[in-house]
Amino acid sequence: MRKFILASLTFFVFLSVKGQNTRLEISQLGVFSSNDLGQSKVYINQESQLNEIVVAKTQTQKESEVWSVQIYQGSGKNARGIASATINGFKSKYGDIEARLLYPSPYFKVTVGNFKTRIEAESFRRKILNEYPNSRVESAVNSKDN
Repeated sequence: MRKFILASLTFFVFLSVKGQNTRLEISQLGVFSSNDLGQSKVYINQESQLNEIVVAKTQTQKESEVWSVQIYQGSGKNARGIASATINGFKSKYGDIEARLLYPSPYFKVTVGNFKTRIEAESFRRKILNEYPNSRVESAVNSKDN
């Protein structure tokens, strides 16, 4: 019984300490279009300052996010050589698409392309899937902005 009273008291204290909330329709965040939600409306009750932060973060991600296709990842003695050979082979066939060698220790990675959307990156991955069966689409921050 004491636990119940203590839990109830704690709950009511948190309710009374709550800041100024605003009711926000989720489609206003810019994450979903109204078509994605159909006829239903979803609302979020949150503090007004949090809304500003979420909207700013969403806009920043949309502007700075690029997509690439990872065509190689490996570690060990021969990983650097294999990665270099992978880049050379890729450039000989797809010279117009950028290829990068990355070294997030302990792996050597080869990523290709700077695609604006995930759909573009996935479409290119499917095009090269026979040559690079372990390829995968990944998100990266646009290095031109940094």
